[in-house]
Amino acid sequence: MVARTVRYGLASVGPVGSAGAQFVLSVQLLHVLDPGAFGAFSFLLVASQFSLGLWSALFCAPMPILLSGDEARDGPMRRCLMSTNLWLAIFAFAVFAVLGVLLHADPAASLLFAAYAMAMLLRWFARAYAYATGRPWRTMTSDIIYTIVLLAGVGLVAVTHASSAAPAYASLLTGAALSLAPFGPRYLKQQFGEVSLKASAAYARVWREHSGWSLTGVLTTEATANAHAYIVTLISGATAFAPLAASALLMRPISVVTNALTEFERPQMARQLAQDHGREALATMRFFRIMLIVAWTATVVAALALMRYGPGLLFPTRYDRSYLMIGTLLWLAIAGVRTVRTAESVLLQAAGQFRPLAHASMISCGVSLIGVLALLLLGGPLYSLVGVLLGEAVFALWIWRETARWRSGTEQTVAPAELPS
Repeated sequence: MVARTVRYGLASVGPVGSAGAQFVLSVQLLHVLDPGAFGAFSFLLVASQFSLGLWSALFCAPMPILLSGDEARDGPMRRCLMSTNLWLAIFAFAVFAVLGVLLHADPAASLLFAAYAMAMLLRWFARAYAYATGRPWRTMTSDIIYTIVLLAGVGLVAVTHASSAAPAYASLLTGAALSLAPFGPRYLKQQFGEVSLKASAAYARVWREHSGWSLTGVLTTEATANAHAYIVTLISGATAFAPLAASALLMRPISVVTNALTEFERPQMARQLAQDHGREALATMRFFRIMLIVAWTATVVAALALMRYGPGLLFPTRYDRSYLMIGTLLWLAIAGVRTVRTAESVLLQAAGQFRPLAHASMISCGVSLIGVLALLLLGGPLYSLVGVLLGEAVFALWIWRETARWRSGTEQTVAPAELPS
């Protein structure tokens, strides 16, 4: 128990630190940018996080299943994954550059953010590869370097009193690029020097067997979780989205911890299940859930204390405090529902059960989209978050149902003495 807690702490320190730096950067921009510009920045950040989710579906989730540890067998698959990763990251650069223009961002700032988004996708793949190949320290070192560089950028932005988003985007890009170094010259040579379109052709099998359903799950999960961001920005504009994004800042810690521990535990569970260690996988899932609940509780206490005793430390006076308080409470409720279903969701991913996960998110996606749109039209942008909460609740219920069904089917194929408890 103690050893596992220490490993969790080590796995979390980098992501928590980098998220802390991003949090400070967001607060800086919240104070220096007008609501429209901050809304555009926040939307780009949501889109960037979404792209990381896509990479998790396309590469990170199936990677522990696809790489066996035998270099002779893994070599062609590694080249396939790395080649596809690079081509799609370049495509993502173009997408983010266009998105910045559509949001009326400064052209130079748009290109900087697009380059950052591309570098982060390459780093996200490298993190997952290090975990899948048993080199977690490289991931942790990369996270720490990203944190240090970004904190230095945050300090530079503060000292120079920058009033635009461009220096902030440059800091994000520098941190993402330099944090690729810990993965080593050999890895970087493989990622950038040994790729080919021919190798990418083998990805079709990965898509059919794993990533297709996984991607469907991510797309519908994103619609469940962030329907408000896309619908509010599309209908009401970036300025209307700004206070929702501001209130969501207080939920950032639990989101970061969840993402970090998910990337750490998914390959662990996959190895346990591959070795027929069902009890160990279930024990890992339970401990994972407990740690997430602890993190969520700490986030709730910190957020409520800040809103009660020092909201001015975070939010400019131009944002309505009662509006922000309601938004914060809704976000904490949404985070709570996500927290109690994440462990089961990761267990199903580790078991390769992407189809039931996709079905769960498809149902919740419809609830969230309809709820957000209806509540936006009836109550305004703030209450559109209730639609997200409804979608998350449906998602959680469906995940629990699918996990119970999967466990029942697994137990029927295991000898009685080996049944997981």
